[in-house]
Order: sequence, then C-alpha cells, then structure tokens
Amino acid sequence: MTFIDDRSIIKTMSEVSTKVRLLQAGKAIFLEKGYNHTGLQEIVKSVGVPKGSFYHFFASKEDFGLAVLEHHLKAFQPIMDQHLLADKTVPPLQRLRNFFEAGCAQLESEECKGGCIVGNFAQEMADQNETFREYLSSALSHWQDQFTTCLKKAQEHGDISEDENVEALGQFLMNGWEGAILRMKVTKSMEPVHNFVAVIFDKVLAP
Repeated sequence: MTFIDDRSIIKTMSEVSTKVRLLQAGKAIFLEKGYNHTGLQEIVKSVGVPKGSFYHFFASKEDFGLAVLEHHLKAFQPIMDQHLLADKTVPPLQRLRNFFEAGCAQLESEECKGGCIVGNFAQEMADQNETFREYLSSALSHWQDQFTTCLKKAQEHGDISEDENVEALGQFLMNGWEGAILRMKVTKSMEPVHNFVAVIFDKVLAP
C-alpha cells in the first residue's frame, strides 16, 4: 500500500490559495487604479505575503497582468454558459437579454465603478503592449463569437430574419456593450447600459 504525504498536499493547496489571492487582489486593484498605476508592492501588501511569494508564481508584472486576465476569463466563462447555453427552453434572444440584464445588475451592485477589466485593459494597454493587445483582441473575439452563436440560434428559431448578418450583429453587441460600460463609468449612471439593452432588444432585435 502506498501512502500519500499529506504535507505535500497541504503545501500545494496553500500555494494555490496564495496564487488565487494574488490574482483576485490584482484584479481588484487594476480595476480601481489601472495597470500602469498599480505597483507590485501594493498587491503583495494587500494579500499579506512577501514579494518573493509573488515571484514564485509570476515572472514579471506583465506575466501577472496576463494571468489576472486569464483568471477572470476562466471565472466568467461559466456565467456566459449559464445564460447563453444552459437552458434551451428559453428562446435564444431572451437568453442574450438575460445575460446583459444580469450584467447590468452586477454593474449596479458595484455602483458603476470598475467596469470590465478586459475593456479597461484594452483602453489602457492596446497601444502600449503588443502581447496584451493580442490577448485582449482574442478575448473580445471569443465573447463576440458566443454572442454570434446565440444570434444564429435565434435566426434558426425564426426570431431574426435570414437576411440579417449575425456576425455583424455579434460584433455590434460586443462593441456596444463595452462602449456602454465605458459611458457608465464616465457618467456614474446606469442609464447607458440600460439604454443599450432597451435599444438592442426592444428596437434593433425586436420581432
């Protein structure tokens, strides 16, 4: 019989916990201050670990920033799946509307602060860092593809005309949502995101 050394398991769990805490703290501070105005010392201090712990997991600030984005995308994917894929009894257009309305509720709970870290990084880093630009472009394209897939289902369902270009509509949804979030942050008002949802589903995609 082979026995497992529990000490190695405990150490691994502790390391995972520390890494996740760093990623969560990094996301929160990046949302508040942006990438360029956030120092590594501030991040490790907020978690209560020495700077050496940071470099145990991440080679650099850039490596950490990309890891924060990846962590966010992995955590966000089940939310998209839940709204856009999970319940096939809900018509596709309603699934899309439910997704955006859930987004509005989340933004309102955050008092119009922070916004979307992908959108924030895209505004701040796309012209400064090619690695970030490519990663962010891929992330936005992935979300756009999921909107497009749901729109195609709506087209098959008969809720969108066969003549409509659903790829263009998917891009429009992606661009419009990120733009509405930006305007929300500037105005400190939920009106831009609520207006986005109303215009899209009550006008543009209305039966």
